[in-house]
Amino acid sequence: MFKKLVSILLVSLLVSSNLTVYATDIQNGSVQTQDEALVLPKRIENEIYSSIVQVYGEKQAKEIYDRVMQIARTSIEKRPEYLKKEDLSRPDDWYKDEIIYMFYVDQFGVVTPEKPNTFKDTSAMFDYLKDLGVTTLYLLPFADSPMSDAGFDVKNPRNIRADLGGKAEFKDFVIEAKKNGFKIKSDLVLNHISDEHEWFQAFLRGDVSKKDYFVVKDEMPQYTKYVDEKAGTIVEYKEKNGKISKRRLIFPEITENHYRKVTLNGKDYYFYHTFYPFQLDVNWENPEVLYYWLGTINYWTNMGIDIFRLDAIPYLSKEDGTSAENQPKTHAILKLISNYIQMTAPRTVIQAEACQFPNDILPYFGKERKFKTTIDNQEKVIKRTDEFQIAYHFPYMPAIWASLITGDKQHFVNAYKATPQIPSTSAWGVFLRVHDELTLEMIDPQTREIIYNALAPKGAEFRKGLGVSGRLANFLDNDPERIEMAFSILMSMPGIPIIYYGDEVGVRNNFENAKKSEKARIEKQKKGKFKLLSCFDSRDIHRGAVPAKLFYGASKDYYEFNSKVYKKVKNLIELRKSLPSMSKGDFTLLKTSSPANFAYIRSYKDEKILVINNLSGEKLIADITIPVEVVLKSDGKHIDTFKNLVNGDDVKVDVSLTNRTMHLRIAPYGVVWLKL
Repeated sequence: MFKKLVSILLVSLLVSSNLTVYATDIQNGSVQTQDEALVLPKRIENEIYSSIVQVYGEKQAKEIYDRVMQIARTSIEKRPEYLKKEDLSRPDDWYKDEIIYMFYVDQFGVVTPEKPNTFKDTSAMFDYLKDLGVTTLYLLPFADSPMSDAGFDVKNPRNIRADLGGKAEFKDFVIEAKKNGFKIKSDLVLNHISDEHEWFQAFLRGDVSKKDYFVVKDEMPQYTKYVDEKAGTIVEYKEKNGKISKRRLIFPEITENHYRKVTLNGKDYYFYHTFYPFQLDVNWENPEVLYYWLGTINYWTNMGIDIFRLDAIPYLSKEDGTSAENQPKTHAILKLISNYIQMTAPRTVIQAEACQFPNDILPYFGKERKFKTTIDNQEKVIKRTDEFQIAYHFPYMPAIWASLITGDKQHFVNAYKATPQIPSTSAWGVFLRVHDELTLEMIDPQTREIIYNALAPKGAEFRKGLGVSGRLANFLDNDPERIEMAFSILMSMPGIPIIYYGDEVGVRNNFENAKKSEKARIEKQKKGKFKLLSCFDSRDIHRGAVPAKLFYGASKDYYEFNSKVYKKVKNLIELRKSLPSMSKGDFTLLKTSSPANFAYIRSYKDEKILVINNLSGEKLIADITIPVEVVLKSDGKHIDTFKNLVNGDDVKVDVSLTNRTMHLRIAPYGVVWLKL
């Protein structure tokens, strides 16, 4: 017991000591290296240099490289010892075993809706989260922000919002989270910053040099607009050099184009924005932007962040004549950042947020390779990809929902077959819902219409029909059996499951929160001297405060509906964690006689789990073709009894060895997991 207390105290001291690289030191280049003999991985250094050449050119490469290495050495020297130990001890692909729970710190588990949480308040939810069984806490944006886009408009990425308790409460939260066995995931928004950031404010005060930190034009390009069936609204800009830039307009119902006009001393400047006009895109061709973000990364990795979700990553490079999506320079920037993190904080990994087709996502994983690193005079060989280790699989979300709506597994099967093989150490992040809309971009018009017609009346339209907003419980008609079946798919499909706060207890839509957020944007627009076509963002209906008493009440059987949902989700989480095949195993789709019979096998080493989900509201007589290697050792035809791992019930299975089929009955929206 004494040793445990000493260990906890040591962790507390190390985290709270905030051993980080300070912004001023990095920007001024004044950091002095204490140990010039510090060993950095040679392979990583070479990869970083190559990326610098691709982004900034050969002429500046040496100078930029030296500065990057200086920042890296300082970060490593200031790194807390307990993090260095984890750098050495963590398995290369530790993240594959995680179950991620995402939430807004101020909205998750509030005492009253009128009083948003701080980090200290949210720490009171650790017992609930441990009981639920999740392992990584994904804290939706908590950096200093005016909160015009739920925190994705960052004012200062190295500070924490005062209304959340500031740095002091955050450090205590991290200490308590680590003591409770949780890992921490956070956002890193590299594409844009708030118009309240110091760079833009300095520009408004007359420092014209600060425009070099942004993507700015002196004249507004001529443009035309049209609607593409798959991509939505496209704006074609005729650039000064004659090139045509075709750009997706992400919020066509909110903004007219991608430029915000700013007049300073009688001269007009046009600031580019991929998203809202108050979120200004930064200029990654300016090395000062790179140094700034590397310093920011140092700050958070040395604070103990385990996973960074890199927001809006396809858009970093915006060369004329391109779509400004998935460009070669974007990949070079991301490889540089990934290699930098692997060099300075190898316990930490990064996840891509890119709403793209899987074949377009595949390059974001990069190449898998091994490299040798030295940490506190101990060598470690790490096998990891040179870009992202995790990426969201966006097409799976609408595919699952199309299957849930129609009772036909083929929608998911098509998405699965269109998914390329990814490196062995990498993983997909999979989900039923997140804080954003249920995207309808990457599906055919017929499927889009099916989902939209079924779900928009239960929630709200987003992006002129290219998405729908709403809570999972609303979309599934508040039916605990359907919710369980949806979570059965999530917990057994390939990838790392991500749960959106409240879905595990059946939280419903919150239109009051959407109205409140709309009012805040109206005020922001008045102050910011820019125009939004609409200040209503339908995504806010599935955001907002959820009281602690609902979460704890659901976990203690106080509420019939919420408790029923909670028990089912908790059970599936526990089951997944007990079966290595679910996080590490192969996925084999099975042939069935009914489109509503969604069956597959997860296999790892000697473990084989058959999962059957009844997508329909009718009793199902399931006929499943099974592989030869799992056919029972017997001849002829016989009845066998299996245990349903989900509920413990005995399941009678009629096995035909001649036809290699299993025959069983499943209840409406039934879920069966069998160990073969």
